Amino acid sequence: MLLAALFGPVSSVADPLSFSLSAEVWARPRQGEALVRIEPLRQAVAALDAEPGRRLLLHHPGGEEGGLWAHQLRGWLVALGVPSARIELLPGGVEAAALRLEVVDGENKENQIP
Repeated sequence: MLLAALFGPVSSVADPLSFSLSAEVWARPRQGEALVRIEPLRQAVAALDAEPGRRLLLHHPGGEEGGLWAHQLRGWLVALGVPSARIELLPGGVEAAALRLEVVDGENKENQIP
């Protein structure tokens, strides 16, 4: 798959389409080579890359800080080769110290960007 060479193999997960990224993990110094080793990101990108029509929903804490966090992550993912059109930022619905990365099928009309 397109991004598999960059993100590499991933371990199996119980729910392969929903992943959590804690603020503690995100607070570590960020460089492209370090980001591709963060397991929730690896798993989410692998699930996204597995099917061409899939989209990545980034559920983030509301407010300025949560929005900044989500935009930073989106920027890094785009820089690492994830098409921006396949990423949607959604405020709310998560605790203040975490992001939820959800991979959805593009055919699901509820989850598509209008």
